[in-house]
Amino acid sequence: MARKRIALFGGSFDPIHTDHVNIAKACHEQLGFEEVWLIPAYLNPFKKKQNSITKDRLSMLKIVEAQNSFIRINEYEIRNQRATPTFETVSYILEHYPEIDFAFIMGSDQLDSFEKWNEFDKLIKLVPFKVFKRQPEINQEIVEKYNLEVFEFNNNFLSSTKIRNLIDLDKQIPEINDYINYNLLYLHERLESQMDQERYLHCLNVGAMAKELAVIWGEDDQKAFIAGTLHDVTKRWDDQKAQWYLKHYMPGLLAEPKPVWHSFTGYLHLQKDWLIKDTEILQAVFNHTVGSPDMTRLDMIVFCADKISVERNYPRVDYYRNLCFKDLTQGFKELLQMQYDRSVADHGIDNIGKMLINTVKYWIEDERD
Repeated sequence: MARKRIALFGGSFDPIHTDHVNIAKACHEQLGFEEVWLIPAYLNPFKKKQNSITKDRLSMLKIVEAQNSFIRINEYEIRNQRATPTFETVSYILEHYPEIDFAFIMGSDQLDSFEKWNEFDKLIKLVPFKVFKRQPEINQEIVEKYNLEVFEFNNNFLSSTKIRNLIDLDKQIPEINDYINYNLLYLHERLESQMDQERYLHCLNVGAMAKELAVIWGEDDQKAFIAGTLHDVTKRWDDQKAQWYLKHYMPGLLAEPKPVWHSFTGYLHLQKDWLIKDTEILQAVFNHTVGSPDMTRLDMIVFCADKISVERNYPRVDYYRNLCFKDLTQGFKELLQMQYDRSVADHGIDNIGKMLINTVKYWIEDERD
């Protein structure tokens, strides 16, 4: 009876992406491995930290495992809760599964540091290595020196770094991208690095306040948390970039005042670049500055959270906070009136834009009539 063949594929998988899966598929479909075991590192020996917690990386791997019958997750390195050298991992697996023929999978991008791997001289004799070409140029000297086999695969030239930085998300596994967005992973790369610390802390505070209000008012607290945290995602964009997005997607909004453009560009950025599909989250971001006549309860929650977040310190802010937790609609109306009054005082009635005027007319003036 032929021995079972299994490919071992280690990495940070932070996050796992389409090219990881395509390499695994090539192992299964082209090289004839019955299974591919993904071995997530607790901490890559060549890295100082992971960008997401173990629980989230495993959850994303399990999504991929559920989609591909030949993929399995091996948690040996995760259970060690330390940086585990590949030599140790392979030795453990060979000892515990002597009836199986294993090979170890690596990307060609790792060839330059290959000889620096722990116990390399022993490791290279322990298990055959299969190299997959991840970029056009590879270290041919190392390939020839150790007589390594190099294979092509359906390569999108992705990397976890690109995915964390919103590059080539259209090529990413949709379910993984949805998981990342829903759990607000990689906020440092996607949000904090795009703004000053004060604005970033404000975003976190608004997310927390929106979540708290959503719990009180029976709305989806995770959607509120996401929309609240991301409401100012484009706040620090320069006028040229904001203008480009509005001109290409919503040119009619260019007539609105520049200080509120970030509501609309935030909506567009999250939809076009983050690939967030949830219309309720997107609408809450869109409506968080000047509102609209068709405000949902979630819209009101994010609108109010932005004005009463914990770091806000202006006259009567405590009154507004208490009001929003007692009567959300009334709190929204009074905060809307406050914003309208300040906008008119600062800029004049002719310079506050039609959208704020229409929102006030619907929610406050018409009701008085």
